Amino acid sequence: MKICIDPGHGMSNRQSGVFDPGATHVENGFQFQEAVIALRYALTLKDALRARQVEVFMTRDDATDHTPVGKRAAMARSAGCDALVSIHLNDFDDDSANGVEVLYGRAGSEGLAASLQTALLAATGLRDRRIKQRPDLAVLKFDGPAALIELGFIANDGDRARLLSADTRDAVARAVADVVIAQLRG
Repeated sequence: MKICIDPGHGMSNRQSGVFDPGATHVENGFQFQEAVIALRYALTLKDALRARQVEVFMTRDDATDHTPVGKRAAMARSAGCDALVSIHLNDFDDDSANGVEVLYGRAGSEGLAASLQTALLAATGLRDRRIKQRPDLAVLKFDGPAALIELGFIANDGDRARLLSADTRDAVARAVADVVIAQLRG
């Protein structure tokens, strides 16, 4: 079993040689970046999967890896991955928007998305924004189970505070690892 973990955004995501921070939010002079928070979650998930003897392929391990968004699913295929999990944070003009949601591309990934959503609600305590099908997203064009997790809203004070907690990050990583392994062993 080999899982692809895709920390959203990063270097050369949309434009070669340019760092894409994804959604950003400034609070008390400090800028929070989706790409940085997603990478922290992805690295914690990598550790959780490896602790369970699962092989992991990362689309990026840091802020310098060149990973165009349109090539991430192909990278996972080339690496021989059985499933793909992409980690993101949501954003919206209204700072009161909140909650967690899981996106999936193909009908065959709906079960993975639903199981992830249930586990993430328990791990984060955030509002249920439900699962949504998004076949237009490049990263979800993977030949196998694939899901894009929107952990919460970066501009929402409650979501952000919860997501910056190491305890939440550990709980999310354990929950995602459990779900992905269970789905593949099915």
